[in-house]
Amino acid sequence: MHEPIGQVSEQPDDQQDLIELLHSRGQRVTSQRIVILRELRRREQHATAEEIHRAVHEELPGTSIPTVYATLELLVELGMVRRIDTGTAALYDARLEPHQHAVCRRCGRVQDVDGRLNANALLRAADASGFHPDAAELIISGLCAECAALEAA
Repeated sequence: MHEPIGQVSEQPDDQQDLIELLHSRGQRVTSQRIVILRELRRREQHATAEEIHRAVHEELPGTSIPTVYATLELLVELGMVRRIDTGTAALYDARLEPHQHAVCRRCGRVQDVDGRLNANALLRAADASGFHPDAAELIISGLCAECAALEAA
């Protein structure tokens, strides 16, 4: 069960955007939503739902893995988190500035690649085929520096 948050003023400033957005949509502000977003924002790397679940378990021991998944999907829908489909596990990223992702095909490490993707031609082609695209993201696959060094040795 989701625990409602009492007073908005009790929350740190970095959660205020979530609180205001949920209120504007008539949705409940819950401790799970606040803590999961906080956990994602404090991380310097992408995380799976299972990693987030383990991280928030101490603060919110009753939080189930389905609640974590539902909350992450809500945060994606709200535009506060990005979901990255790497071909194995879905990863979640609270970094919203324009960037793409490089995924190591050997160890699975995901790193940010700064820069905006100019996919206008691809989006137009998708639209022309009857598909209604929202956005495009690029996943670069290959070897990270450590795996490339091991392979060269």
